[in-house]
Amino acid sequence: MTALRHRDPTLPTMAATWLVLAFVALALRLPDIGNPLIDLDEQFYLLVGDRMLHGAVPYVDIWDRKPVGLFLIYAAARAVGGDPWLGYQLLATVSAIVTAGLIAMLARTVAGARAGVGAGAIYLLWLGFLGGRGGQSPVFYDALTAGAALLVWQALVRPRLLWRGGIAAMLACGIAMQIKPTAVFDGGWFGVALLIGAGRARWRMTAIGAYAAALVTTALVPTLLAFIVYRAMGHGEAWWFATIESIFMRGFSPAEPIAGRLTGIALMLLVPVGAALLGAIRVERSARWFLIGWAVVALVGLSAVPPYYNHYALPLLVPIAVLGGIGIAGSVAMTGVVAAAAAALLWLSGYPHLGERAANRAGVAQMAATVDRYRGGECLFAVTGPPALYVATRSCLPTRYPFAPHLTLASETGAIGVDQLAELRRTLATRPPVIVTGPPPAGASAASITLIDAVLARDYRAVGGWSGYSIHALRHRPAGNP
Repeated sequence: MTALRHRDPTLPTMAATWLVLAFVALALRLPDIGNPLIDLDEQFYLLVGDRMLHGAVPYVDIWDRKPVGLFLIYAAARAVGGDPWLGYQLLATVSAIVTAGLIAMLARTVAGARAGVGAGAIYLLWLGFLGGRGGQSPVFYDALTAGAALLVWQALVRPRLLWRGGIAAMLACGIAMQIKPTAVFDGGWFGVALLIGAGRARWRMTAIGAYAAALVTTALVPTLLAFIVYRAMGHGEAWWFATIESIFMRGFSPAEPIAGRLTGIALMLLVPVGAALLGAIRVERSARWFLIGWAVVALVGLSAVPPYYNHYALPLLVPIAVLGGIGIAGSVAMTGVVAAAAAALLWLSGYPHLGERAANRAGVAQMAATVDRYRGGECLFAVTGPPALYVATRSCLPTRYPFAPHLTLASETGAIGVDQLAELRRTLATRPPVIVTGPPPAGASAASITLIDAVLARDYRAVGGWSGYSIHALRHRPAGNP
């Protein structure tokens, strides 16, 4: 059997590729560094990471279903100190550069230098278009899956690396699963590819079986470690429910714009997918099955997890970028199409978002000052307001469910471990001195919103607001009263 071909990038040219991609990443992401309101999710992740440094235990003191690895990343970034927004956003920028560089290395080994630069650039550009401007979870774990893919490819072309490279790849995927569980799809495909490689290398069936067991075990080690730690703390059941059971309990709400979200993702990826299809045709046959299989499995991963927010497509972007870089490397016309699409989307997105960072920082500071004037050291309740306010005010939390969608989305009914409406009613009954509201999320529970509105009308008065958010203080409670 003919050995798979492998191109080793020389150090100087590969270093130049990394420098180019680092420049592109910085140019795209620097305008957002320090923006506290890039995305609701990462505001919450930062809150959890911040409170972990003060002893809070995820799933016990603050509830969510994301794996603990994501919160550890945010806690590490917050531990540096200083401006709370800078740490994780700078770390996310480094992660984006690393991911783009690894994507470039993989595309380059398969199809040459132009493919590498193009692949990395496609990833960095569409990363922002698909909701990855800040610190969404795939911004961090895409680096792990891209690195795993490179290790697997190297093992396929050099069978002597099957054990060492395969174990390293599975460990990377296992860590990625502790940032978001959907990394299991990429890891599953990489495991299959490695077993195919072992078969092509004419390993005995007993050796292949032992290899498969080692790959699976290695991938599960980070998750098993998380469970063991939580079990040792006496919170094994809380970990199991939050990170395993609750994933399958989240329902569907007819009010959520599922079709619109999927259409938006499809339109956003239209040009990169076109480049990727061209790349799939042009890539050498020895690599085609591996890259196309990876893209298909990543698509399955996207399809398997509603409600299909745009950043859910970011793991799919990694293999698409690799194939897309190969596609544009051999086509001046496709290069022009991708460049034109990127320029148009940058313009439509408002890049470089002039004034947005400063306006959001000023808005959060203004709201935090108003909240602090009325809460008197007690707990703020940002019921449909930005979680960033909890960090900005250092307020205590009135509930272990401070992420608004958990108490307001109809799809979360029966999926958070307690009665959603009862927990909302309990929290409001404590009469938080300040409640912050914003536009109800798409798919909000009518019962939850009705309850919130009724309590606000009866017991609260508006004392401020900013950009669609409203701040409400208890009636007859003067500013500055403890």
